[in-house]
Amino acid sequence: MNIIGIDIGSSTIKIIEYQENKIKNKIISESKNYELVLNQFLTKNNITKFDKIVITGINAKKIDVSQYNVPVHIVEEFISIGTGGLYLSKKEKAIIASIGTGTALIRAENGEFKHLGGTGVGAGTLTNLCNRFEGIKTFDEIMELSKQGNLNNIDLRIADLTDDNIKTLPPELTLANFGKLTKNASKADIVMGITNMVFEVIGMMTAFATINDEIKDVVLIGNIVCIPVVKDILKKIEKTHGINYTIPENPQFAVAIGAIQSLE
Repeated sequence: MNIIGIDIGSSTIKIIEYQENKIKNKIISESKNYELVLNQFLTKNNITKFDKIVITGINAKKIDVSQYNVPVHIVEEFISIGTGGLYLSKKEKAIIASIGTGTALIRAENGEFKHLGGTGVGAGTLTNLCNRFEGIKTFDEIMELSKQGNLNNIDLRIADLTDDNIKTLPPELTLANFGKLTKNASKADIVMGITNMVFEVIGMMTAFATINDEIKDVVLIGNIVCIPVVKDILKKIEKTHGINYTIPENPQFAVAIGAIQSLE
C-alpha cells in the first residue's frame, strides 16, 4: 500500500510517501501554500498513484486534498506524536517530547496517550533568537555553528564557582544560561549557547515529567533534534536525573509516520 502522510504544524509542512513501513520520499517546507507543496512533491517524485492520504498536525484541516479522489484520514495530533515516537524508538512506553515551534510532552503506553503539558521553548525559540542576534537564516547554519561553539564563553557552570565534588551537582552543570557571556564570545559561541539553553529547558521539562512516573524513557522527535550537539547536552540531564533519552531515525517525520501507523 502506498500512502501519503502529511504533518502540518504551525511553521512547517512535512510530507512523506510511505510504502511497506518505510519512507520512500519526503519533504519539509515552510510554505503556507499547502496544496502547492503537496502538488510539487507528487510531481517531483513522479507519484501518480497512492491508496490514501493521512493528515495530522495543528493545521491538518487547512489543506484541500479532495482533487485526488482517495480516502482521507485526519488523525489527532497527540495520537500521532505518541504512536510515532513509540514506533520509531521501538519502545512499549515512553514520554514523547515533540519539538516543533514549541514543545509538547505526551505520555504514551498501551495505546493510551496523555498530554502532560509542554513549553513554548522549541524550534521557534532557537531559530528566531539565532536570526535576531546573529543574523542566521538557515537551520543548516545553526547546525554547523553549534558544533564549533564554546560554552566556556557563555554559561556560568558549577565548575566556575567551586572545585568541590558535589554528588548531585556535576561540574559541567549549568547554573545560569548566558551567565558568563564574555566580549570574546564568537558567533558560534552564541549559537551554541542558544542551542544549549533551548535543550536544557526542554530536557528539564522532561525530567520533571518523569519524577513521579515509572517511565524513565524519553523519546525526542522533531527537526531540531538532528543538531549533533543535542546528544551531548542531554547526557548531562541523563546523568543527574536518571533518564534515558532516545533520538530515533527520521525524527523530523515521526508525527506523520505516527498518524499512518495509528490506522494500521
